[in-house]
Amino acid sequence: MVQHSELTVETFPIHARAMAKQFPELAGVVSRWGLPAFWDRKPGIDSLVLIILEQQISISAANSIHKRLKNGLGGVSARRLYEAGADKLKNFGLTRQKAHYCYELGRAVIQRRLSLKAVAEMDDCDAMAALDALPGIGPWSAAIYVMSALRRIDVWPPGDLALRQGVASLLPELDTESLADSGERWRPRRAVAARLVWHHYRCLRTNTTK
Repeated sequence: MVQHSELTVETFPIHARAMAKQFPELAGVVSRWGLPAFWDRKPGIDSLVLIILEQQISISAANSIHKRLKNGLGGVSARRLYEAGADKLKNFGLTRQKAHYCYELGRAVIQRRLSLKAVAEMDDCDAMAALDALPGIGPWSAAIYVMSALRRIDVWPPGDLALRQGVASLLPELDTESLADSGERWRPRRAVAARLVWHHYRCLRTNTTK
């Protein structure tokens, strides 16, 4: 079995404080805003469906659609997604595209082309590649699942707008676009850095909109 570095509610503050000692920009985040609460997701298809729904819409809107879907199907499972079919899934507020993605996800699991239990045992790169091979699950969605549901420590979601804006605010003198797409500066604890940058971005927005 492959040994993985995972974050937990107990280990995250330890890693975050260590990162703050190493990187001045992260020290500024912790000094200004404190440590963010540790959050994660339950491994499994339900979390992966929610990540698909979160693409390009607000988290609150995605949660609303997810709740409607869950209530309508009596729970989110591969078989329920597959048996409902893309057309029925649209009735719960999913776009045609996302309904197709969720159906294909269910079909991949039913046909045993995807095992999320097997994905959980893979290393980071293989896990993200296995997810990225599915329709509608690109590098961002795959990274978010591996980072939040599998709680891996060195994962960075490329193309994340909030991270890009957060990095630009913290390190305006650097190549923001490149850094925000790779998180390379903070390897091998990129997921810790991402959580701190997200925290900075959210706090900044909350305090500037008051």
